[in-house]
Amino acid sequence: MNHPLNPTARALLTPTQDLIRAGHTGHSLARRVRSGELIRPRRGWYADPDTWREAPAEAKHLAAIWAAQRASRTDPLFAQRSAATLHGLPVWSRWLQSTGVRVAHHDRPATLDNPLATRQFVGPGYRGSRNPHVQYLHESVDLTHTTRIAGLRLTTAERTLFDLARSESFEVALACADQYLRETVRVGALVDMAGWRAWQARLNAMIAAAHGRAGIAQARALSALADPRADSPLESVSRLRFLQLGIDVEPQHPVRSEHGGTLHLDFWLLALAFFGECDGKQKYLDDAFRGGKSAAEVVYAEKRRHDWVTGVTGRRGIRWGAPDVATAARFAARLTAFGVPVPGSPTRRFGPEIRRFLARLPSSGGATFGRGPPSG
Repeated sequence: MNHPLNPTARALLTPTQDLIRAGHTGHSLARRVRSGELIRPRRGWYADPDTWREAPAEAKHLAAIWAAQRASRTDPLFAQRSAATLHGLPVWSRWLQSTGVRVAHHDRPATLDNPLATRQFVGPGYRGSRNPHVQYLHESVDLTHTTRIAGLRLTTAERTLFDLARSESFEVALACADQYLRETVRVGALVDMAGWRAWQARLNAMIAAAHGRAGIAQARALSALADPRADSPLESVSRLRFLQLGIDVEPQHPVRSEHGGTLHLDFWLLALAFFGECDGKQKYLDDAFRGGKSAAEVVYAEKRRHDWVTGVTGRRGIRWGAPDVATAARFAARLTAFGVPVPGSPTRRFGPEIRRFLARLPSSGGATFGRGPPSG
């Protein structure tokens, strides 16, 4: 979806009044719902069942935001996952959601993962009517932390990242922050370091203003660990797993190409004689990712690239996919099988506070990590 309120998302839900104007009656709509011709995902709104079933969660949520705006008598302030959806951040990725555990909050509703339930910030003392399609969150928000997209009022992207760190799993928040930085402080392989530091300073100012509130440790970790050099959520989570396991890496490490120019490796293990590359299935199976090449041609090109990098660097290459970094324990097992020494305790690179935070992240059933065999 190229625009946060593209026509496809807006067309998913149709309000009752539009159908009445088109010639339907209350009885005819009820009859069509009973027959399965229509569904009513929320009161006053209808959808084609096949179109609704096939729509991705983010499109359903955009439709729900549009419906909430039209139904509201006020000017709602969309926040957290709703704001992130409007900013185009990957909060609805099922794979990302499966990789971590959310920050615990005592008032978290059962509708958390319902794409029809929007999240809105309201002021202290606000008493809204009970609504299964709205989660009201009492929060005072400075006007400088609000913006508008397509007429909708929402928190700015940077304020949204601060809120995601306090409400979503750290994996989701990190992937969103990496994407935001990639889009704002990076062009190709070039990173605006001053812009990156300025973003950290602004996030740290929000953290200082919210001292003592829930989720601040996660927000501090996000400030320290977000990196614009990640090209995908898979790279974001992979980098986090390396840090959890005590392996420091450099993303997008440059290596001279066989035919001139520069190759950029996903990960360069700083203290070990390995480099790492992570791939999703789409790279080989999705026509849109293959650039007109067959899957066999893509595989052969990757083999040539891998052989070249191994030859000119003297390092062994390791590869993995999304299932391998679902948990730190699973990634540790794969690295160990490949002969990579795995310290098993988090990196010290970012200081003791971040090390303690990384140690508290779930690793899958409290698993411990052994040291792998020496590399060949």
